[in-house]
Amino acid sequence: MKTNQLIFIIVLAITLFSSCDSCELFKIEDEPGVSYKTATLSHAGFDFSAGISDTVKWENNDGDVVNWSPVDPQKRNKLWYRPGFGIKAELPPNNSQKNMGMFPLDSIFNVPSTFDPDPDPLAIGNSYVVKCLDGYAKFKVLELGDGNDGGNWWAKVEYEFSSTEKFDK
Repeated sequence: MKTNQLIFIIVLAITLFSSCDSCELFKIEDEPGVSYKTATLSHAGFDFSAGISDTVKWENNDGDVVNWSPVDPQKRNKLWYRPGFGIKAELPPNNSQKNMGMFPLDSIFNVPSTFDPDPDPLAIGNSYVVKCLDGYAKFKVLELGDGNDGGNWWAKVEYEFSSTEKFDK
């Protein structure tokens, strides 16, 4: 009898926790109260600290979107974030980006200790941390443009910029 009661209590507890909308135990999504800025990163570049694509002084942009790997240009026809801009973008990017995977933005509080040596193409739903000219940004990809040659190279993201290695939200 005690075994049946114990099993019933365990099943009841699992059912309650998994169906509870206010429980945080099983949720792995961005917190509804946290808002991030949105932007469209493109081949024209983007400055995360200013929140704009600087088309006058391109060297102010932190990076852009290209359809080739920043490390291996033979990898093509997908979209990558390329750190730096102009002449800086042609240098090895010091692998200053990290694909955090399907990790909620509000769970990323620190810049990772290592970056990806060969960055992955951008993927919808994935979060990334990137080194900027004047700090760091974390962003989550919401939508992607066309990665083919002559395509429309862009990524709509929500993001947060930080001048330090820590993020506020």
